[in-house]
Amino acid sequence: MMKNALWKTVIGGFATAVFCVAACTQSFGAEAKSVEDMEKELNALKTSISSLTEQIESVKQEKVVSASSDTKEDVEALKNEVSTLKEEMKTANQAEQTLKAEDIAGNVYSEFAKKVKLGGQIRTRAEYANGFYQTPTNNATLGGAARPPNQANPATNAAASIDDDYVMNQTRIWADADVNEHLRVFIQLQDARVFGAEGTTVGFANAGVENSIFDLHQGYFDLKKLFDLPLTVRVGRQEIVWGDHRVIGNFVWSNYGRVFDGGRFLWDTDTIHAEVIATKVDEDGYYAVDTSDNSDENMYAAQLAFKKLVPGALLELMYIQKNDQDGSAGNATLAGTGYGVPNDANGSPNNNPGVVIHDIGARIDGKLPNLDAVDYTLESHGQFGDYGTLDQEAWAFAGRVGYTFKEASWKPRIGFEYDYASGDDDASDGDHNTFDNLYPTNHWQGNYGFIDLISWQNLHDFRTNIKVSPTSKMTVQADYHYYLTAEEGDGWYLANATLATPRPLDANGDSAYNTDDDELAQEVDLTVSYQLYKNVSILAGYSWFGAGNWIENNIDDIDTSWGYLQTTVTF
Repeated sequence: MMKNALWKTVIGGFATAVFCVAACTQSFGAEAKSVEDMEKELNALKTSISSLTEQIESVKQEKVVSASSDTKEDVEALKNEVSTLKEEMKTANQAEQTLKAEDIAGNVYSEFAKKVKLGGQIRTRAEYANGFYQTPTNNATLGGAARPPNQANPATNAAASIDDDYVMNQTRIWADADVNEHLRVFIQLQDARVFGAEGTTVGFANAGVENSIFDLHQGYFDLKKLFDLPLTVRVGRQEIVWGDHRVIGNFVWSNYGRVFDGGRFLWDTDTIHAEVIATKVDEDGYYAVDTSDNSDENMYAAQLAFKKLVPGALLELMYIQKNDQDGSAGNATLAGTGYGVPNDANGSPNNNPGVVIHDIGARIDGKLPNLDAVDYTLESHGQFGDYGTLDQEAWAFAGRVGYTFKEASWKPRIGFEYDYASGDDDASDGDHNTFDNLYPTNHWQGNYGFIDLISWQNLHDFRTNIKVSPTSKMTVQADYHYYLTAEEGDGWYLANATLATPRPLDANGDSAYNTDDDELAQEVDLTVSYQLYKNVSILAGYSWFGAGNWIENNIDDIDTSWGYLQTTVTF
């Protein structure tokens, strides 16, 4: 009787163990089982094996009472079953470890995914120009965009104008990774092209220009909170924007933009923002701006901004150095403004001294403390240094004020603006007094007209505008500009900072321009923006540029019409 009871117990334990093994084995075949479930099943299996082992020991003890051959056979059978169960448990254990590894990998991927943001933009713009006057070199732009290379060259035909239409496409994709609290990595790739005119991200496919349309637009890393201070060091290729883009901008309207290669120190608190910059000018938004690919052009800058010093406004103090030591006749700055001398007095290639300009400026931007319907911006710069063989002495001022009728329908804003930049009245006095516009986005907010035929150089610009919002998704703006030259003996500077036509000189080296009138031009701009969907926006515009007496007397009677339709999709 004792033997039979013991045997029943052993058989029952064995059945329980087999059941646990079966259940565990089945669980490994089910993809939906979690690591937690697997661990529970393995624990049940271990418990069954332990119980079965104890039962075997009881059987062994029973051998003392009854050592029949049947009992020995039963014990051996049970030992074999235990061995089998242990192999099953080993297999289950391995499966458990595999599941844990996969779970860990999944968690790592999940954490990585949380740190990395992916996005991009596709921007397509169709433009039409009628009577557009092109720059005297192949680096012509309209609306800040490079023109196809097959257009007339006013260097040989100064009165040439262009009737043209084209479509530009810009695609950018980016990845932004906050690796940890001290490290951020940002990468942005770009494809920029004009339909029907394959080119590069810095121009079109001409002789001597790399025929590539895919490029690294930005690629940098941030070292954040250095030494537990509000200090960030940014190193790599990057866009830089200060204020209203008047002296440093990313040239966002261009099909390829402007970036700088170098380092940037940023200090940011609730009250102060400071920057120190040392970079090379890599892509400045204009085709073939420097025949040496801007390899010799550096920009050094520093900024100190006070966020709360002036109630309701941001106060910025700036220093910028433009250092272009390219001594060839192709120095972009000198050649574009007529001061690049290809040969010396003996007819040999000239070694130009290059350009080093020091710019000191200040900007205040904000709203009146007790009347936030009034917004204003004031900005001023003074320059000194070396402009080729000349001494740089120039300055500029910009003032903008607007009033928004917040309680009225469509919330209209009426604005007024005056911009001034000095010009050079005597080309032979050893001084260069034309303000250098440095690295602007002149198209930004229509600073000097949306058609981009005017730069912040040798200029008086009187502007008025009105902006309304018929709906929360739509904005309509109309602008009027009246341009005068600051010095009639200087020239007309286009948005790419080059003279619209080479400056004529008389036998004494003085300007041979007709200086009877300072009326440069007038411009009317109409722009409409519409947020079609959250990620889709539409921008349309029309501009008319009418030549004033100065342009008519010195170049030609030029009237230009320009229109565009742009869609931007972000993701």
